[in-house]
Amino acid sequence: MNKEILTEIVEFKFKDNVPYEECIRIVDFLEKNFHSKQKGFIDTELAKGKDDKWIMIQHWTSMEDFNAVVQLMMKESSTEEFRKAIDPTSVKMQFFNQIQLWKK
Repeated sequence: MNKEILTEIVEFKFKDNVPYEECIRIVDFLEKNFHSKQKGFIDTELAKGKDDKWIMIQHWTSMEDFNAVVQLMMKESSTEEFRKAIDPTSVKMQFFNQIQLWKK
């Protein structure tokens, strides 16, 4: 397995006034119109826990590519709706180097 693949796990909460369906629509827009167009992006998975925490698991080709995207995300108009919809104090990010991947 390619150990160069970076796994990013982002935990966050949406603001209380954002309905469930709207949360999914906002992330879908973010992924289709921003992340998927960035250098080094591989894929994203969205999951939700019972405690209103959302998790995005993203794979990137390198930390360098990821760092460039983070800088752009804070300025890009296509990310504004997402940035305004989440509680910024709830955001937690973790990074791991992918060691192995199993698929059916």
